[in-house]
Amino acid sequence: MKEKKIIITGGLGFLGFSIFKKLINENYVLVIDNLSSNIIEKKFITNNNNGTFCELNITNNSMIEIIEQYNPDIVIHCAAQTNVIESMKNPLKTKINNIDGTRNILESVKNLENCYFVFISSGGAVYGEPKYLPVDENHEMNPISNYGISKLKGELLTKKILSGSEINYSIIRPSNIYGPGQKTENVIPKFIKFMKNKQEIIIFGDGSSSRDYIYIDDLVEIILKLCEKKINCTINASSNQEIKIIEIFNFLKKQLNYDLKPTFLDDRKGEIVNISLDNSKMIKILNFNHFTTLKNGLIKTINS
Repeated sequence: MKEKKIIITGGLGFLGFSIFKKLINENYVLVIDNLSSNIIEKKFITNNNNGTFCELNITNNSMIEIIEQYNPDIVIHCAAQTNVIESMKNPLKTKINNIDGTRNILESVKNLENCYFVFISSGGAVYGEPKYLPVDENHEMNPISNYGISKLKGELLTKKILSGSEINYSIIRPSNIYGPGQKTENVIPKFIKFMKNKQEIIIFGDGSSSRDYIYIDDLVEIILKLCEKKINCTINASSNQEIKIIEIFNFLKKQLNYDLKPTFLDDRKGEIVNISLDNSKMIKILNFNHFTTLKNGLIKTINS
């Protein structure tokens, strides 16, 4: 993909900035972000001749004018409040950011010509507690957190607002993303940081809860393949590598010579116990099946 005009909302976040770095050498990228995370990366964007930065909340009324003036070929909508526990504590903030903000973005792009829109949803959160594993795209949607509800609403808005437009779009439901540069509020970077500092680690539940994980570089490649093909689809983006949280703890413990035992506390409301995503639809559509193994991805993350 070369010489495209691309907008990334939430471009200073973990996923958004990873996409930016992959695109910037051969494309023109406008990052829209409210500076709520990774402020230090702003200089990287503004110092690049192909990069433009706009400090703006996605709910701002000027979004329509900014997007129309830039006239992008592709819009990748990553901006969101992504913390499940925070969504339970502050549902209004989650609604404003994830639902009202997404509606504003969609209204801003619906009249563009030849633009491709990518909505980054959520894998586990929109499905809720699974009826079967691995969960495919036909599984019923029954989110149990405000975050999951907001992402499902974002999907529905995408379909409703863009279905009658000239814009092709994709909805991507990633499994748990991890890799170098991720904030320590997420479980893997938190474990690594605490182990390196010899701090006590808390695990919610008995350690048997499981997830599947996808390495950041793999997810970015999947997103860029969709942008190249401009396919209308809703897909899970997953490596289908399910693992228990205690297994991650034990692997990192060995790698980092950590000798403390974890403290187990009660499960937290809004979090799913066990889930993994069926990636067969994504593999078929994109012919992508070369995933970073969890072991190699964790080692790369440790050494970053």
